[in-house]
Amino acid sequence: MTSILKADTIQDTDGNNIINESGNTITIGASGDTISIPSGATIANSGTATGFGESNTPYFKASNNGAWSFSSSSTTKMRMNTVAFESNAGSFSTTNYNFTVPSGEGGKYYVNYSLYLNSSTNAHAMGFIFVNNAERVWNNQTNQDDYSANVFVTAAGIVNVSAGDTIDCRCFYNAGSPELQGNTYTDGRYSFFEGFKISSS
Repeated sequence: MTSILKADTIQDTDGNNIINESGNTITIGASGDTISIPSGATIANSGTATGFGESNTPYFKASNNGAWSFSSSSTTKMRMNTVAFESNAGSFSTTNYNFTVPSGEGGKYYVNYSLYLNSSTNAHAMGFIFVNNAERVWNNQTNQDDYSANVFVTAAGIVNVSAGDTIDCRCFYNAGSPELQGNTYTDGRYSFFEGFKISSS
């Protein structure tokens, strides 16, 4: 014999809702409750899961839209004057070439960039990621190709930041008249700077 229990709300002995249905939404537990899945149990999902894990927002990607010359033998903030996309409008400045962590979005971010430079052969280059104008990540590279004056400079890392902090990419190049390459591809085919949030803590 099959039994059917019909109820919109099931409560505990203290009158707190354990399961509640309203419309097409079923709520299990209440704010502050811990719902425990015992060892050996399996959650099988055939639908759409939302609200689990990180959303990886905020995120951004910016690029340089054309050739841009900068001084050699000094650490220079790289021009990223085109936003390919961003989750928080205005979080990346195309005039200051930096990303500002939005309000309430502090945490750990993965950031990386690639710079395509045209300058002298056998030059020494260093790539940096700065937070609030202080060096946080760097990568050391040397171009030893005697037949090409082009070099890619890259840097990547995880930074721990707070709301209002700024993140930018910089480069040191010790020879010739270095030029950051770019084109009209909005996704930054040649030179780009990008990042996204990976954790709130």
